[in-house]
Amino acid sequence: MNLLNVRLVRSLLGSRWFPIVPQLIMLLVLGLLIAGGIGVTTDDAGFAKVLRNTNLANLIVWSYWWPLIIIAAVLLGRVWCMVCPMELVTSLAARFGLRRKVPQVFKSGWVVTIFYTLIVIVGVHILKLHRIPHRMALYLLMLVGAALVVGLIYEKRAFCSYVCPVGHLLGLYALVSPLEWRADDTSVCKACKTKDCIAKKNHYRIVGRSCTSNLYPATIKDNRDCLLCTQCLKVCPNDNLRWSTRWPFADFFGAIELRAAQVGFVLLVSGFVVSEILSEWPVSKAILTWVPLYLCDILGITGPMAKDFVYAIVIFIIFPAVLFLTVGTLAKIRSEASSGAIAKAFALLLLPTMAGAHLIKAIFKMTSRIPYWPHIFSDPTGVATATKIFYDKTLVLDKSVPNALYPVISFAAAAVLLIALLATLLVLRSSAAVRRLDRGGRLVLFLGVLAYWGIFGVTIFVWRF
Repeated sequence: MNLLNVRLVRSLLGSRWFPIVPQLIMLLVLGLLIAGGIGVTTDDAGFAKVLRNTNLANLIVWSYWWPLIIIAAVLLGRVWCMVCPMELVTSLAARFGLRRKVPQVFKSGWVVTIFYTLIVIVGVHILKLHRIPHRMALYLLMLVGAALVVGLIYEKRAFCSYVCPVGHLLGLYALVSPLEWRADDTSVCKACKTKDCIAKKNHYRIVGRSCTSNLYPATIKDNRDCLLCTQCLKVCPNDNLRWSTRWPFADFFGAIELRAAQVGFVLLVSGFVVSEILSEWPVSKAILTWVPLYLCDILGITGPMAKDFVYAIVIFIIFPAVLFLTVGTLAKIRSEASSGAIAKAFALLLLPTMAGAHLIKAIFKMTSRIPYWPHIFSDPTGVATATKIFYDKTLVLDKSVPNALYPVISFAAAAVLLIALLATLLVLRSSAAVRRLDRGGRLVLFLGVLAYWGIFGVTIFVWRF
């Protein structure tokens, strides 16, 4: 079904005011969230765990905005990129900037992978961007600044294509989505004389730009790179675009092959998602943190920031690397495929479970924060409310709503995990990238993914049921 055949959808996406107006609104909201976090800080780690939920700006960014972006990517594709204010900032900056060619190192994908690594390890787990509102605000300002600077230096939409870590993650999760943006009839594209959707003369128009993500609609094969900005719809003289439904996970069954930098990105995120889910339950959290704490003990590491660094390195890099190396070595023994092909196939097989677990975490986070909302608007900075909860012990949160939702959320989480496992089996059977391996290699990869899936499966089923 082509959603552009629905009059309301066509009118909205085809309007010259879309997505500029939503982007301006999002930019205003972003400014208000930054203002709501500036100056609200603490040096008390325990207090910060409460303050992150009582500060209105911080609560919205980390407990609702970010989880909803993840959910939307899995269900709808890169729709957040459609209205993201960073796209507006970097596109306008490029309009007046130097328009230099993007270096090959950017195009390789390693810049965004390294950027995301620094954000997760240094920003989140050492500097606690997600717990201290002031640091959250500075982080958001940094992203706006990066979008502006990259736009002023490089051509087209370089920040969105090669630097933005959010878009990179959403592009991988969009492979799961039951929606796709494509040319409707490729023969029409071939016959087109002007090719306005990729014409250089249209690159810097405000409305009806040719694609500045270096894509040609007629050759788009999967959902990773298209930002759904709808500009090609506005500039196409033949009205030859479609935004249509399809089977979920459809991209996995085509000729898709992850790039090397994306394999590194998956390695990092696979560890991050394990940490996110297992940290929800005290029992699994104790198991997860045993190795980092043991290493800190034998190495004599005592400072909280140093301990957080060890934790992040072990959980986000060492554990996933051990999994990849073990599975890759065993698969190499059983297969004649190259190590690179094996790593790419394994990363591809991990994606359904990774996306499903991330979606589950988003649901957990959104529902668990409901008790804070009755107090948030009377104290938007959150300091007084956090003080009553943490220091004075005079405020007890009403958790009746999350408790009532507990069984529903538990069954939903179990269903998501089972769907992810089923999708993995289908990808294992039908993906061209995986089928290049012989039977023994595919078996090893499946057992590796099953072990990874089992981490979430055991945690969810033992904890929630």
